[in-house]
Amino acid sequence: MIERRVVPGRRLRRLSVPWLAAAVAATVAASACTESYEGGAACPSLCPRSLVAFVDTTIDAVALDSAVGGFPTLGLSSTLLVANRPDTLVTSMVVRFDQLTATFFPNRGTVSEQVTAIDSVFLKLPLDSTGRRGTQTVRVEVFDVDTVLSDSVAAVVQSLFRPDRLVGSATVVPALTTDSLRVPLDRRRLLAQVSSGGRFRVGVRITGGNGQLRVIASQGGFGAPTLSYDPSTDTTYAPVVVSPSTPLAGASAEVAQAYTVYGLTQLGSSPPGPATLVVGGYPSYRTYLRFALPGRIIDSSTIVRAQLVLVQRPSRFGNSADSVTLVPLVPSATSLVTDLRRVLELSAEGFLAGLETGLRVVPRDSGERTFNLLALTRTWRNLPRDVPRAVAFRIDGEGAQPAEVRFHSLEAAPALRPRLRLTYLPRAEFALP
Repeated sequence: MIERRVVPGRRLRRLSVPWLAAAVAATVAASACTESYEGGAACPSLCPRSLVAFVDTTIDAVALDSAVGGFPTLGLSSTLLVANRPDTLVTSMVVRFDQLTATFFPNRGTVSEQVTAIDSVFLKLPLDSTGRRGTQTVRVEVFDVDTVLSDSVAAVVQSLFRPDRLVGSATVVPALTTDSLRVPLDRRRLLAQVSSGGRFRVGVRITGGNGQLRVIASQGGFGAPTLSYDPSTDTTYAPVVVSPSTPLAGASAEVAQAYTVYGLTQLGSSPPGPATLVVGGYPSYRTYLRFALPGRIIDSSTIVRAQLVLVQRPSRFGNSADSVTLVPLVPSATSLVTDLRRVLELSAEGFLAGLETGLRVVPRDSGERTFNLLALTRTWRNLPRDVPRAVAFRIDGEGAQPAEVRFHSLEAAPALRPRLRLTYLPRAEFALP
């Protein structure tokens, strides 16, 4: 390739003698490189031994792939699905109000009084309108799920969704809901807890129809649902509003946050099964792929194209006809971290490494899908040797939508396995004459 340089303010016809001499010398040198000479002194020392061409190749560079489930981490999703879709997804949620307000200021005065009567009790659920589905009338039910048993066990909590613990309900059409839902609750049940200095832990589910609501679980790091009640039967008093909280003795702030507002899944997506990778689902999966490229490509070549090729297989789970976005992640943990779930939790968003924001796919489709990894592969040369060369994927809206994308894994037939498609320029070899 000839590189042409333009010198501003000069024209070729006004070249000085030294410039002309230099040009002639360069021409002679270039000619020498195209000739065959018996003596070595005729060829300059930087003449390439042979012309270098770009190499196009597709290689089985994926050394390890795996799908890891259970994302997002319990209680750390900003939105939760409360769904009753018996053929696909059945979920519920738990909200803990462990610090109830037992005093109030009558008529906004300065002297507080003990709450001895309660009126107009509501559980307010803020909703994300993009996640509502269903044109049938459904019943949103609220249960008292407080127990002295181990309520960190999902099966224990789910067993408390029974008629004798029902404390309130509301009838709605999911598709017609607005930005919030208020469910009236039993004031006598709440008064007993407020008077005794107790707590109020509730579970929410949908019954009596096919539908789902996407509840905003947290905002700014705090639980978003609220419990409100009038501290007197006199309606002139402003209601008391209580936010979710669960101060757990001996537990870290992260654990307490995880159990303040969280979801439960009674029916979700099936495990990946043999020869399958999954991104998304409910609870959501993430997929991890580790590469093993020859050193001659990573260390001694210039990569100009790098595409991960995955073969999609159709999924019938959830919103299979809706397009979803797969978001790339960059694992950065060293090889000392062997727990893949922890590796995925520590992964950085792909855009920080220059990767494209994501690829939109339709879960029920099939065929080859390519992901541009050029920006990532160019960083591999400078990575410490104890940091695996890898990429991972999550679904956009993880934990907030029942959609999954499935791919064939390394255990599939050779033609269906993950591959890496590369175009690179090998390092030019130079020879002394």
